[in-house]
Amino acid sequence: MAFMSGLFVIEVAILSMRALSESDFCPSRSRVKPSCPPEWQLWGSACYRLTSSKYNWDDAMTACQDVGGKMAAPRSLEELNFMVELVRKVDSPYYRTWIACNDRDVEGTWECDGQEGGEPFLKWNYGEPNDNGNQDCVQISAFHYDGMDDAGCGKLFRAFCVRQAACTHLITQPRQYCVSTDTHGRILNSTCLLDHSIREFISKGVVACGSPCAQEPGCRSFNIKKTEDGKKICQVNNSTEDLLFLSYVLRRNVL
Repeated sequence: MAFMSGLFVIEVAILSMRALSESDFCPSRSRVKPSCPPEWQLWGSACYRLTSSKYNWDDAMTACQDVGGKMAAPRSLEELNFMVELVRKVDSPYYRTWIACNDRDVEGTWECDGQEGGEPFLKWNYGEPNDNGNQDCVQISAFHYDGMDDAGCGKLFRAFCVRQAACTHLITQPRQYCVSTDTHGRILNSTCLLDHSIREFISKGVVACGSPCAQEPGCRSFNIKKTEDGKKICQVNNSTEDLLFLSYVLRRNVL
């Protein structure tokens, strides 16, 4: 009895789990879905909510931390518009809401949490900031046409809170690698997954063939075929031979 050929099928892991720090958001990948806890609203890859009660600026910072987030400071007009829409739905149309910006350290030098090292995003209403009576903290207010105003930090307002969204990695169809070899481990012309090729190209080996498959959204497997003149042809396929294969399966045809 002799071994005529072997067909190796190796599942290729495409998605890598990345540890996220508290300051990171969900990576921008089609197979990663951000989600928020109840009472939080998703925008982009972060979650937002308002404090349930009104606080002075310092206590509002603590209140956001108590619900698992931190006080928010918009970094763009788009983010500001989202926050305004959120507060109009939750609070009265005459809202006043704290954000994480202040000039306590140096009068007139405004600092916003998460925007250190550069010019912070500040959309002041006309005539603001005016520091009318030691106003060192920033509010967004309907009275200021959804713009920003400096206010006394002891005033009682709700506050915007933000937290990292939960990153759910979607389950996808496994991708597999197929190549036929003889009894000496030499690559033969593979017969797996014929007529399922998205594209093919000359490849130096398994890694050079597998990398394009990992980057191709429609790729579910790849083959390596050997031509008569010794070249290796990589085929990127839109299907797999069997979706129920284990991570590493060795099948041999025995005569």
